[in-house]
Amino acid sequence: MTRRLPEPALTRWQPLRAGLVDLFYYDTEEFWFRDGRLLLRGNNGTGKSKVLALMLPFLLDGDLSPHRVEPDADPKKKMEWNLLLGGAHPYPERLGYTWLEFGRIDEDGEPRFHTLGCGMKAVSGKGIARHWYFVTEQRVGAGLELLDATGTALSRDRLGDALGEHGTIYDRARNYRRAVDEALFGFGEQRYGALVDLLVQLRQPQLSKRPSEKALSAALTEALPPLDQAVVADVAEAFRSLEEDRESLRAMNEAHDAAKSFLGHYSRYARIASRRRAARPRSAQAEYRRVSENLAAAETAYQVAETALTTAKARLEELGTERKRLQARDEALRASPEMRSARELERAAEDARKLTERAGQLAGERTHAITKLATRRERHERAGSRLASARANLDTARVAAREAAELARITGPHTERIDGALTGSPDLARLRAGAEQLATRQKDAIDQVHALIRAAGKALGELAEARRKVDELDAEADDLAQRRTGAATTVTERGTELVTGVRRHLDAAIELRLADPAATLAELELWVETLDGPNPATAAAAATGQTAAAALARADAAREAEERAARLRLDELAAEIERLERGDHNAPPVPYTRQNTDRVDRAGAPFWQLVDFSAEVEPAARAGLEAALEGAGILDAWVTPAGELLAPDTEDVVLVPRGQAGGASLATALIPAVDRENPHANAVSEETVAELLGSIGLGENSDTWVRVDGAYRVGVLTGSWHKPAAEYVGRGAREAARRARLATLRAELSTVESQLDELAEARRVLHARQVTLAAEVSGLPGDEALREAHSDVKRLAEEAQRLVAKQSIAAETVRLATERAETAQVTLDEGATDAGLPATAAELSEVESGLNAYRTALAGLWPTAGLVTEAGREADEAAGELEEAELHLTDVAERSATAEHEAAGATERHRTLRETVGAAVAELEAHLAEVAKALRTNEADAETAGRERDAAINARGKADGRRETLKDELEAATAERASAADSLRRFAATGLLAIALPDLAVPDPGEPWAPDPTVRLARRINDELADLPDDDNAWDRAQKRVNDELKTLTDTLSRQGSKASGDLLEDGLVVEVEFRGKPATVPELTSALGTEVGDRERLLSEREREILENHLINEVASTLQELISAAEAQVARMNDELDDRPTSTGMRLRLQWKPREDGPAGLAAARERLLRQTADAWSEADRAAVGGFLQARIAEVRARDASGTWLEHLTEALDYRAWNRFVIQRHQNGQWKPATGPASGGERVLAASVPLFAAASSHYASAGSPHAPRLVTLDEAFAGVDDNARAKYLGLLAAFDLDVVMTSEREWGCYPEVPGLAISQLSRVDGVNAVLVTNWAWDGHRRSKLERPAAVAEPEPVAAATDGLWD
Repeated sequence: MTRRLPEPALTRWQPLRAGLVDLFYYDTEEFWFRDGRLLLRGNNGTGKSKVLALMLPFLLDGDLSPHRVEPDADPKKKMEWNLLLGGAHPYPERLGYTWLEFGRIDEDGEPRFHTLGCGMKAVSGKGIARHWYFVTEQRVGAGLELLDATGTALSRDRLGDALGEHGTIYDRARNYRRAVDEALFGFGEQRYGALVDLLVQLRQPQLSKRPSEKALSAALTEALPPLDQAVVADVAEAFRSLEEDRESLRAMNEAHDAAKSFLGHYSRYARIASRRRAARPRSAQAEYRRVSENLAAAETAYQVAETALTTAKARLEELGTERKRLQARDEALRASPEMRSARELERAAEDARKLTERAGQLAGERTHAITKLATRRERHERAGSRLASARANLDTARVAAREAAELARITGPHTERIDGALTGSPDLARLRAGAEQLATRQKDAIDQVHALIRAAGKALGELAEARRKVDELDAEADDLAQRRTGAATTVTERGTELVTGVRRHLDAAIELRLADPAATLAELELWVETLDGPNPATAAAAATGQTAAAALARADAAREAEERAARLRLDELAAEIERLERGDHNAPPVPYTRQNTDRVDRAGAPFWQLVDFSAEVEPAARAGLEAALEGAGILDAWVTPAGELLAPDTEDVVLVPRGQAGGASLATALIPAVDRENPHANAVSEETVAELLGSIGLGENSDTWVRVDGAYRVGVLTGSWHKPAAEYVGRGAREAARRARLATLRAELSTVESQLDELAEARRVLHARQVTLAAEVSGLPGDEALREAHSDVKRLAEEAQRLVAKQSIAAETVRLATERAETAQVTLDEGATDAGLPATAAELSEVESGLNAYRTALAGLWPTAGLVTEAGREADEAAGELEEAELHLTDVAERSATAEHEAAGATERHRTLRETVGAAVAELEAHLAEVAKALRTNEADAETAGRERDAAINARGKADGRRETLKDELEAATAERASAADSLRRFAATGLLAIALPDLAVPDPGEPWAPDPTVRLARRINDELADLPDDDNAWDRAQKRVNDELKTLTDTLSRQGSKASGDLLEDGLVVEVEFRGKPATVPELTSALGTEVGDRERLLSEREREILENHLINEVASTLQELISAAEAQVARMNDELDDRPTSTGMRLRLQWKPREDGPAGLAAARERLLRQTADAWSEADRAAVGGFLQARIAEVRARDASGTWLEHLTEALDYRAWNRFVIQRHQNGQWKPATGPASGGERVLAASVPLFAAASSHYASAGSPHAPRLVTLDEAFAGVDDNARAKYLGLLAAFDLDVVMTSEREWGCYPEVPGLAISQLSRVDGVNAVLVTNWAWDGHRRSKLERPAAVAEPEPVAAATDGLWD
């Protein structure tokens, strides 16, 4: 029967259903949403958080890591447990699915759907063996079934068949997330990741335990839309282009520097080359002069030799005549008959000697031939034996080679190409090359298979190592989890200890009394969990201590001031008492207009010392009159002896008589009473005093008067004063006043002394209190142990994050290693099969050993085969030589016998002739000997003369040769001098001389240069460059340096599209430059580059201004102005929503978006300009300031990370969100306070979660798709919050248009503020691996129980009570 499924009602994507298939304790279960909301409720242990973990945000994230899946991020809760139940499942492997369905109404009013899901297979002992994801437009239960007819979950391949063309399966989480984002959200990878992170943060159970304003601010910040990447990309491209221009300018500057540097070194090279080249004409001139001088000397030597030769020739002519005479006599003697007999006898003796020698020689040859025949016969026999032995050895070597070839698995090729060809007369070199090629090919094949075996072994080793690493990391994760638990426990313990210690310390404190210790302790209880900000107890104690210490210090200062005043008063009293006890009287107080020392040594006296009261004046009148005189300034006024005025610069009041009063005068009440003992007063006469008294009226009768009631007038001044008794006028008054003053002073002295004792005691008490306060402040329990414990927790958390990353990498490494191992094994099998070799190392080693044996056998085969060939050749040679020796012996024997016969006959003939003509011949021989002696003497003299002639000829020849040589040398020197001149001319034509000495006058190199002017030029060059070393070392250094610089210049110019080349001619290194396609000299190149650098710098500045104006200001700044204004408006809208929803205690929340205190320099001013008005209305100053601020941000980011791209740098630099931070505040008791401060548990829940609702709403609002879902998840939602606040803030979810999946132990969510809610009540009994799901629905007015049979129509809901309690 067709199922009734929920239908979408909105134009945006909204969750409709979620389901589990063969996961956890569920075979198959669906959870329906109502109006996009679902509540999973039930007692602890029913698995409501587990269901949430398996659905969201997992199906949006795709990461199987426990810290992402589990709400509490417990690393021990691995995904495979949800399938195998920790071994409680009856089978060793299990496959299951989790899925989530979204729906919406499209523009045509038609429903559309997207289902997301993940399939997982776990195997006991291996964890999650495989997992996959899918995204489809199909609906589970209406076109897509995840279970087959037998109730078995579909495998990945079968799911692919079920999806067909309506969906896609993904094996990688990254690809899956991209597909989900594209199908539903349209954020892009970075912002989609931020959304998922926000959802993971929102889902944390009991979110309020550790509220962090920093984390909340980060979540709200990420929710704001970033600057459009298209705008950033445009600006990045502009800056990249500008950077290219800068790089081009830098390269041009580099080229310019290289050209200048090269020009300097090239000039030095040219100077050295010029000096060296100028040396040749100078040396050629020196050589020319030397040869000319030597030629003149050679001419002289020739003439001397010619004279000696003439003398020697004359002597030789004389000796020649003598020799001819002696030769004629010798010829006559030899022409006689006796001489003929002598010659006959001589010939016979010679013939006998020769024939005898010939016979002896042939006899020796015969003996040698016999010996040689024996040797040849023996050699022939040995050659036959060697041939037979070599053939036997060859047969043995062939057998060994065949056996080795079989082991090496090359029997066929060996037999066919090698062994078969050895029969007959083989070409051993060709066979040897063929055998070597065969062995080499087999060796290469073996090496290849060995490499494949090693690769497979390495892959298996890497796989084993990767698995070992995974096991190590798992063990490390377990250990780390225990350490984290211990560290968290330690934090709790240390926090409790600190709070308890602080409480006890504050309770026991006497002076350290906090204004609100309960609030401080509550804040401390919160702080010990987070350590956010300073220690509130320490801060409060320090502040209170400072305040109390300041109060105590002020009190002590006041007492000290009082003490100083009292001591000063005590000193004054003692001094005055001492003065009065000496009999001194008091004088009227000195006015500040008069220095007390002005009257010293002045003649005269004050008025009060010159008068006394008349006896009839009553005491009261006396007091009134003295008071009037004192008030009018008359009493203490000075009276000069004659009543004259004082000098104008005297600062004093003087009484001068001015006529008599119109009526009664002061003379009726006062009488003159001058103290005659006082020399200064004695100078005043009684008449002067009487005149003064007469000029002052007693009553209102003149311009100056006094009355007995204390009234007075002095000219335009009128006044009144009074005093109890007269003190100064009259001796009696002064004495009475003295005694009365003494009594008063003594009483006051006693009082002051008592006051000093009291002040000293008060200060001692204050000092004691200060010591106590300082001890109580410093004695406040420290938080070092707690901070260390938190540091351990943080360090372990960071270690856990790193470990999770390592585990992810290790899992990926195992997968890749498995693929590599499988691929390596397949490659090995295929390679071994193709090569006809075994695929195991042991068997392949046997084949390799066989191949080595084959090579060894071949090494023995070839010499053996060569020996057979050599032995056959030697046997043939020995046979031929034996036959030749036999023939030679026969011939020699015959010739030896004949020679012996001829020698015997010749000997006999010589003996017979000697006996016949011996005496005549002896006499003839004596005459001949005499002539011969004379001839010998003549020959000796002729030889001496000939030597002298030869010496003369030789000397003449040498001289002539030397002369001719020097003539040639002179010709050569002349030519060299001309050549040297031409060489210097050619050198000048290269331009090197002009570079070396630009100011030197040089003839036209295009015309021939005469030697003499050239020599003079060479000397001038040498003189100009005399200080420059031109030895070989300097020359070598110059050549090396100029070549190095030329290479640098060439490389630099090549990057500019130009080129420089050096042609090493005979005349030196000539550098040719082609700049911009045109030839140029090095100085021209340097000048052109300098000009172009200046032009490009000017153009670059214009380009920078263009980018600043068109991109940074017109595009970026205006866009930022819109984004910041929109963010401000959005924050205002959020605050309006929050303001309408106070808690039952009146607490309200608000958000503030403020510039960061550690934000970029100039942020406040730039932000004020951005918000003040639209970009079109900015002034030039505004535009310049904003542009400068943005440029500074870009420069700061690029300086911090030089390796990033322009797009990365600008994305970071122009991220306005990072310039500001969110502050969450709560309003309570009439004031705004930080929301993360001390508060009740419920208030902390709201302070932590409600801003995240706002962040999620804002994040979804910036999605690329207008139909994006708006989903959040809450675990243990609003725990500790009262019903009124829960109702309002659940209503806030509706106001923010957020869909929600939440869990709660007690919450029903049935409030009028919630328009609709699906409720799944989970129940479970211990020992039963199943969960009972009871479904309810809230429609905004009542809660109804629902039944959802899998294959029947949905029944009408049954009404239930709406009291919000569990039925």
